Amino acid sequence: MRIEKVDDLIPLVSGRGKPARLACAAPEDSESLEALRMAADAGIVQPLLVGRQKAIGTVASTLGISLDGFEFDDLPEQEEVARRAAQLVYEGHAAILMKGNLTTKGLIRAVLERDRISRNERMLSHVALFDAPLLGKPIILTDAGVNIKPNLAQKIEIVKNAAEVSRRLGVKIPKVAMLAAVERVELPAMRATLDARMVEQMGDAGLLGEVAAQGPLALDDAVSPDVARLKALTGPVVGDADILVAPEIETANVLYKALTCFAQLEGASIIWGAHVPVVVPSRADSARTKLLSIAFAAAMIEE
Repeated sequence: MRIEKVDDLIPLVSGRGKPARLACAAPEDSESLEALRMAADAGIVQPLLVGRQKAIGTVASTLGISLDGFEFDDLPEQEEVARRAAQLVYEGHAAILMKGNLTTKGLIRAVLERDRISRNERMLSHVALFDAPLLGKPIILTDAGVNIKPNLAQKIEIVKNAAEVSRRLGVKIPKVAMLAAVERVELPAMRATLDARMVEQMGDAGLLGEVAAQGPLALDDAVSPDVARLKALTGPVVGDADILVAPEIETANVLYKALTCFAQLEGASIIWGAHVPVVVPSRADSARTKLLSIAFAAAMIEE
């Protein structure tokens, strides 16, 4: 089932029956607790709060947030919370992992440690989903949060991760735009343009699975049919991308924040490639954004 906007994730996953169990590491902040309360009330997840139960309870009481029906794994040692939460999901006690009031780096380190134990060979990448009114459908942006300056091999894994997420949202053959500043290969100044063209060629050869990849493409080429027509660009992706792959984290992160700060578009994000979907909200994210990210993660769980 394809969705038309990010908000559609909530009814999509709230009607599935038994909610997924979510382990949240150190939810000692108001936005995390409020989002978990809303997600639990909507039947999306069953929260398992990992951390200092007394501190969590104090925050909830101060803010008037009920913790009725929540489960606890009381762990007074704050430095062990990330490892404990990761352990719980890898042992099958939860299907989603979420970051509360701790660093993303600490949680990802714990996830990678468990991946090594379980011999998971996949690469992690950040996958964000945004409303795209111009296209009339949500669009994926990657990687704005994990891989700093991916090489070609890493970009291929980033594409595969994003494509898998897109397919789980009902897109049969995701259209992948490899972003750059120009639509032609420019070397040596713009290495990203060559990487983009090589990804396109690998997609054409069927080496990336069921995807249509094209690049290099400027952002407007990827999302505007009018721009594509004016520039006389053709191809399977121009003007109708499902996935935007940035050349490195700076581009992706700036675009991510431009969409939220200037365009004020609703979005959600997860980290994909681990044993379970991981929700790593920004400290600046509202409870609403965290709720959407929780719903996004729940939508990735195959029934």
